[in-house]
This record gives sequence, C-alpha cells and structure tokens, in this order.
Amino acid sequence: MKTKIAAFLATLAFAASSHAAPIQYGANGHWYEFVQGNFTWQEAFADAAARVHLGLQGYLATVTSSGENGFIAGINGNLGWLGGSDDGAAVNQWTWRSGPEAGQAFTFTAWNAGEPNNCCGGENFLHTNWGGPGLWNDHGGPGNPWQRNGYFVEYSQQNSVPEPGMIALLGLGLFGVAAARRCKN
Repeated sequence: MKTKIAAFLATLAFAASSHAAPIQYGANGHWYEFVQGNFTWQEAFADAAARVHLGLQGYLATVTSSGENGFIAGINGNLGWLGGSDDGAAVNQWTWRSGPEAGQAFTFTAWNAGEPNNCCGGENFLHTNWGGPGLWNDHGGPGNPWQRNGYFVEYSQQNSVPEPGMIALLGLGLFGVAAARRCKN
C-alpha cells in the first residue's frame, strides 16, 4: 500500500512540475508561463494565440526590459521561443510579431555574443536561454527548419496602452462634457 501511495504522490509531483500555472510579473502585471514541447516558431506562435488565462489573451512573449527578461529566464531555463522575428524583413531588422508590441522594433535586446548572426542560410526567429539564462539567439527559418523548442507565452490585455489618437479623443470628449456642464450653470 505504501508503494502505491508513494507512486501516486510521485506522479502528482511530476505532473505539477511539468506544467506550472502562469506566474505574474509585478512590474507590468502580465502573466507568463513556459509551454514544454517541440514546436517550430510558427506552431508556437499559433499555439500561444489560442491560449487564454484569466480572460487574458495569450501570445508569444515580448520582452521590453532587462527586468522582464530576467523574470522570463527565471521561469524555466530551457530554450524557448519568444515573439520576435526578422522573417520577411531585411536581415536583422527585428520586430515583435505578437502582443501589444506587434510590429514594433526591439527597444531592448539581450543577444548572446555574436548574435544575431543569420547563420546557415538564414535564421529568422527569436529564442531565449541560448548559452545562458536570458541570452537571445536567432534560430529556425531556412537555416534551421528542424529547430523545435518549447515557448514562453505572455497573457495581457493586448490593447492595454491607448493609442495617442485615442487619448486625444478622450481628452476632447472630457472637454465637451466639461463645456456642457458650464453651459447648464
């Protein structure tokens, strides 16, 4: 009986460690998790977009600060895809392809020494923990089409930062409300 209980507890412990619940990063309020598996970047991109946590849409993680990079690297030390690519752009013109930063050029990077190098006929996709925690590498694409990893998914409200035009419209709307109140008095 003790052997069966021990085996059951070991199974539970393995299941809990093989897929941890998303963890929140306090600096931006976003949630992150590592998804173990053998995904191409494109498969990881689609799989992340199909995930939802607490009503928040998932996407391949975007990294915009050193703190966020360290946090993600601390979740899991395995190689994992992130949401950046230079596919379809000039070599080494890296942009975020997912999340609220989609279409934006990188403002923060953590490339490993000598990266990105577009090795072997072209590497177009970003992964992290290459050669050390939080170090980035370009991989996948025509040069390494067989490259398969897990990935880091991020959950947030994808339009959490209002566009400048929206801020202006909100300001005009509030101005109109204030003017209407003055006219009534």
